[in-house]
Amino acid sequence: MPKRHMKYNPSFLSDAELVESFVVRHSDLHLVTKIIEENQTDSNQHVLVIGPRGSGKTTLVHRVAVEIKRNEDLQTRWYPLIFSEESYEVVSAGEFWLEALFHLSRQTNDKKWKQTYDELKAETDDQRLLERALGQLLDFADSQGKRILLIVENLNMLLGNMISHDEAWKMRHTLMNEPRMMLLATATNRFEQFENLSHAMFEMFKMQELKPLDDDECNRIWEFVAGERLAGERIKPIRILTGGNPRLLTIIAKFGAHRSFRKLLDDLVHLIDDHTEYFKSHLDNLPAIERKAYLALAGLWDSSTAREVAKAARLDVNKTSALLRRLIGRGAVVVEDRGKKVKWYSVAERMYNIYYLMRRRGKPADRVKATVKFMISMYDPEAAARLIAEEAIGLSPEICNDHKGEEALNSARRYIQDAALVESSIENAIELFVALAAAGQAKEALGLLIDSPARKHLEPLEAGLELFIGEDVKTAPEILEIAKDVVKRIEDRVKEG
Repeated sequence: MPKRHMKYNPSFLSDAELVESFVVRHSDLHLVTKIIEENQTDSNQHVLVIGPRGSGKTTLVHRVAVEIKRNEDLQTRWYPLIFSEESYEVVSAGEFWLEALFHLSRQTNDKKWKQTYDELKAETDDQRLLERALGQLLDFADSQGKRILLIVENLNMLLGNMISHDEAWKMRHTLMNEPRMMLLATATNRFEQFENLSHAMFEMFKMQELKPLDDDECNRIWEFVAGERLAGERIKPIRILTGGNPRLLTIIAKFGAHRSFRKLLDDLVHLIDDHTEYFKSHLDNLPAIERKAYLALAGLWDSSTAREVAKAARLDVNKTSALLRRLIGRGAVVVEDRGKKVKWYSVAERMYNIYYLMRRRGKPADRVKATVKFMISMYDPEAAARLIAEEAIGLSPEICNDHKGEEALNSARRYIQDAALVESSIENAIELFVALAAAGQAKEALGLLIDSPARKHLEPLEAGLELFIGEDVKTAPEILEIAKDVVKRIEDRVKEG
């Protein structure tokens, strides 16, 4: 039987398919399951799983539900009750418990609970609805001799946009005082309802943040989807382009299953065209004014300040800051605080940023294409095997380690002036400048690169040299990731002597 890969709706998978496809996030599964196991007192510890879109929140909480069914101890003590991904009809605490009854009737397929739900749906008094719906759920818990694990997605949307301040406090009272109810929820970010002590959900949850996948985890997904692992460092550009996002990684793995590494990255624009509807949905779901700020940030590509975004969007900087906060709340933008009260913003879903730039054409697209081409030379073992530095520039990199340092710089200067030659042999440029930096001539090498017509082909190398000599680097997150690997290569070369 062929494997099914559900990029958007893991709930459509059978329990067996979900377990088989759950190849990463095992530590997160263990931690959440352990909290559930330890909830045996009169007050439950509730859990909030936080991560951007596509990070695996839905898959994780559904896998927790399957684990409860498969674990004998958990199965005897817990009943997982799974809500839909969106609970648009919920605008009060009473309707929250009514929604739980709806899903109970669906999961049990019991006419009794369907009739109960239909009867309570006619209740017009919100307080009576709360008491009656919650009472029915607790009766079910008692009849089963189990606690109910409520699995609710997009809690930030439900609390932030749907339930009023007072209704949220009613929910808190029940969750804090009713041991038969535990909430396992998801959200795209730590929003105000959880961070501000004046809000009902302050300090209600144990936060479990889903981090971007590392190289090994990305390769596990690649192997599951494409049927084989990527050799050597070839997984790195895939992780960098996707930001370690499982959903985007699955998209690329299905696209690249039968392509060579070089062909896959060369065909990146075709991959983007194949998923235009998915990427475009980001924009369609944003209010017009937020979309304006979002696109300005995407067009900059580099991590940017609110002032820089405001200038690109032609908006007031205070208004732009407010818009960026809203976009952070939606999980569309991430912020990094680098001290000195300066915040740097970037698009959360990195592959979308690539999509936007490549469809704009001109310099933004050229910059992305140059970075992708650099990664082919940087991470492809076959490219490394094709090193022909001596033939290309009349200089073996080993000469950089002897007393002829000036000769090495002069040869590098002549080589770097030929943009066409550099573009056709980027692996040689990487090897040469890494050798120069390791020999103590990083500043001189950086100066040569900055002044050369080939500079546009070597942006990650330039950023790497800047990092190595201790300069602050402000660039696109993808380029910064590659630059860090350039630094590692220089440091490895130094250690080799």
